[in-house]
Amino acid sequence: MEELVIFSPIFAYILDLCLGEPKPSFHPVCWIGNSAAFLEKKMPARFNSNSLKFMYGLFCSLLLVLFFACIPLLVFLTAKKYLLYFLPSAYPLFAFLFSSFLLYLCIAPKSLTQHIGYIKKELEQNNLPEARTKLSWIVGRNTKKMQEPDIIRAGIESLSENSVDSTISSLCLFTLGYVFFSYEGAIILIALQRIFNTLDAMWGKKNEKYLYFGKFCARTDDVLNYVPARIGFYLIIVSCLFIQGCNYKNALQIGRKYRSTHASPNSAWAEAPYAGALDLKLAGPVWYGDFFCDYPYLGEGSLNADLGHLKKALRLFHASVFCTIVFCTIILALCGI
Repeated sequence: MEELVIFSPIFAYILDLCLGEPKPSFHPVCWIGNSAAFLEKKMPARFNSNSLKFMYGLFCSLLLVLFFACIPLLVFLTAKKYLLYFLPSAYPLFAFLFSSFLLYLCIAPKSLTQHIGYIKKELEQNNLPEARTKLSWIVGRNTKKMQEPDIIRAGIESLSENSVDSTISSLCLFTLGYVFFSYEGAIILIALQRIFNTLDAMWGKKNEKYLYFGKFCARTDDVLNYVPARIGFYLIIVSCLFIQGCNYKNALQIGRKYRSTHASPNSAWAEAPYAGALDLKLAGPVWYGDFFCDYPYLGEGSLNADLGHLKKALRLFHASVFCTIVFCTIILALCGI
């Protein structure tokens, strides 16, 4: 029954569609975030040098790995040992359900599209103030002065970048982990990706407070997402073939040209093909609080994004998740041959 693993990606996705994200008090990602916030507050005041900040950030990151990656793996290994000894026929089903449920906890396609849907709904009702507020829930930039095209472009940018962070990366790492190290590899890789992606969102900011404290988690997140981001790049382009109004040729051309222009080594690999597919310019200059950042644009299209672009972006997201599931299922099936 080892072949059950080929159904893990689609099973985890169905769980997400049916159940959505667990309530915050029951969600491991919230536990990670709360634990990280607690550890950050406990940093001794005397740790004011860059090297001490880095070492404390490293210590906090490894401590969270111990609790939220090593313990689930230990639970799995312990259950595996006893099941194989007392009831070996039950192990394949247990391994499938355990790993699939963990994968479900590590992806969030429904939550992401819901947040974009909230923004779309407010824009359809011409409620710009509320649309700005809803956008601020998913981006770190200052949204107070944004007009409708800016809100839509920022929403598409967040949707494209988080398509990798929230879903594609976990699905790809689950598959790669299983191919090389069976269920144990799949479990540890998706747990590590979710831990460091959460820590990067909290501590990966390039300012005086976090530059050294968050350096280890930020660089580790870059490493973990390096291969999935590049796989996702081509899956997004293939997905354009199934969405009316998305230009796959332009997605490939613009994607290749701009995929390495972002400060992050991975973000533009998702954002650039979206910009090409929708014929828009994404990214560009932004305000973070009172700080202005003159980032380059991604793409060569229009700045005047409208609701039509946002709706196509949502369809492209769903298609890219579907293509990722198909891709991962094929790889897992080939692995079992």
